[in-house]
Amino acid sequence: MEYSSDDIAAVRSLQFATVSVSIATIWIYDYACSLHEEWTFLLRSHWNKVKGLYIVTRYLPSILLTANLYLSFTSNENPSVCDAVEG
Repeated sequence: MEYSSDDIAAVRSLQFATVSVSIATIWIYDYACSLHEEWTFLLRSHWNKVKGLYIVTRYLPSILLTANLYLSFTSNENPSVCDAVEG
């Protein structure tokens, strides 16, 4: 049985989405386990560049991953928009 390039692309997209969901699950578990200690530490310490950088590097990936998952699981019926988003 031969598979078309569209079938292969669909499977790769599904695999990528599955990996993204797995990563999101691990991150949510990590945030849930350490949220109280993290916020206690952050609220007690003084604001400086390192603290700002920590907050950006800690929370920006989760925002990007959420956006990526949203785009992966929403259907788009307009092919020109898909082409524009994918590059």
